[in-house]
Parts: sequence; C-alpha cells; structure tokens
Amino acid sequence: MYSPRMNIGNRLDQAMKLARIKSQSELSRLSGVPQATISRTLKDVGAKGPETETIRKLAKACRVTFAWLNEGEGQPHIGTSTIDNQVSPVLDNRISDAVHIMQQMPDDKLDQIIRIIDVLTDPIYLKPEPEPTTR
Repeated sequence: MYSPRMNIGNRLDQAMKLARIKSQSELSRLSGVPQATISRTLKDVGAKGPETETIRKLAKACRVTFAWLNEGEGQPHIGTSTIDNQVSPVLDNRISDAVHIMQQMPDDKLDQIIRIIDVLTDPIYLKPEPEPTTR
C-alpha cells in the first residue's frame, strides 16, 4: 500500500486520506501551513521542495511520522498498532470521532486535551511511604 517510490506529494495525499482530512484548506487550518504551500507540495512542484519545518507541521497535522512523509521511510502511522475494526468497531468509531473533533480544535484547546491524555496514560509510580522513625 505504501510505496517508498512515492514522491512527497503522493505521500501527503495518502496522509490526508489516512487522517480523513478532506481538503487543502482543512489541512492548512490544522497545520498552520499556507494552502498554496500545500498545493505546491501535493503537485510536487518547486525547485527544492517544502522546508523541513513545513513537513513537520504537515506530518503532525496528518498524524503520520516525519520520516515517512519526508522520505517514505518506515510506516506512516504514529504508534505501534492500529485498532482492528472487526474486533472493536464501536471503540474504533468513538476514537475516529474524537480525533475528527480534535482536528477541528484550536491549538490551545488541543494542547489541553493532549495534556489530559498524557496524564491519564502515564504510569502511576507510587512512592513507598517512609518508615516511621523511632527515637
């Protein structure tokens, strides 16, 4: 499905589909990258291609790895696994809906949600209670 021979325009198009981003203008809102730059990238035009920071922003907005979007290295997905729709379609739909909602959020709200998720997913390290000292 993912050919390393794809150019950056093909990979960005694929990344948008994976992220269910429907338009260049939507990707522009999510990434902060001008729509004209996205258009040039999708068409793979320009003498030197997009700047590294532009690719980072686009990768983050599409939830794909920078290495995959930039060079076609590895797999596009961030993380180590994806949810199997046949195992848990209700959960998958809930996650998909939540991601879609979060993609529409302004950065400050999205940052708050990400901090909450980070807190909820961090392992809890319980410190042993100190031994009572006796004198």
